[in-house]
Amino acid sequence: MTKLEYKGEALSTFSPEKDAKGNPIKSLPPYFPSKELVKSVELAILLRRPLLLMGKPGCGKTKLAEAVAYEIYGPNYEQYYFEWNIKSTSKAKDGLYTFDHLARLRDVHLSKKEGKTDEQPDLKRYLKWGELGRAFRASSKDKPSILLIDEIDKADIDFPNDLLLELDQLRFTVEELEDGHADKENRAAEKPIIFITSNEEKELPAAFLRRCLFFYIDFPGVEIMKRIVAANFPELDTDLMKKALDRFYALRESMKEDPNTEKEVSTSELIDWVKIIHHFHEKGQEQSIEGDELAHFQALLKTLNDLKIHGNITKS
Repeated sequence: MTKLEYKGEALSTFSPEKDAKGNPIKSLPPYFPSKELVKSVELAILLRRPLLLMGKPGCGKTKLAEAVAYEIYGPNYEQYYFEWNIKSTSKAKDGLYTFDHLARLRDVHLSKKEGKTDEQPDLKRYLKWGELGRAFRASSKDKPSILLIDEIDKADIDFPNDLLLELDQLRFTVEELEDGHADKENRAAEKPIIFITSNEEKELPAAFLRRCLFFYIDFPGVEIMKRIVAANFPELDTDLMKKALDRFYALRESMKEDPNTEKEVSTSELIDWVKIIHHFHEKGQEQSIEGDELAHFQALLKTLNDLKIHGNITKS
């Protein structure tokens, strides 16, 4: 039986598997969770309640579920990991399955036109499993699925409560299939381990919040960010890394203090920025990391307003 335990260690020492030529087969970004976040995952596994994650963009909400799946299941984690990216048009039932009624009608019409009225096509050809449905079907007592429901606040206000109904039942029926069809009745043998992210764009219903565990992921501090940068760029000059991080956090602090800031810099933007710095450093080109003018601002400042305000800050 797979041990359902997450210590937050696998991706802090991660080295991707390589093919015969030494090229990475699958590269996962390093992940350095806080002790409190690791504890929250432990509780979610124990209680088998969804873990609702909030925090500013770039704080690591979305990558946690995949990190947990990798640590529990190893390099073959993808057969147990499912990712449902929510859109404004998403419906809870769509997460289970969709049925292409138009294609079915088209084929019926075509069959009649060709005189093939006795043919009975397998309706499964019009069926497409959603990520929630796939997670239900794959989840077992020994190896429960791990499901990420990403950016739940993008959907309409009824979506979270509709989703709770599906999660509580752990089963669903494909109404379009005939009785006795192997895929008509679907039941999860074990409740999946579920992670739900929200960017706080809208308030979530109280009934939904009551059924979830909650954790707010703060933006990484300097020490954790050093580990993240070092893991991504192990050959980066130590002094250059310090200068880049000092300037990055000075910029972030300036953006937090200014009420006119439109988008604060995030971890993903820092990684892009350091990659640029590292690239030119290897080419022997000097860069003004500490100067008044923000070097390579294109990777950090994403609106004209922020460029006007922060593109010329002086490191404090």
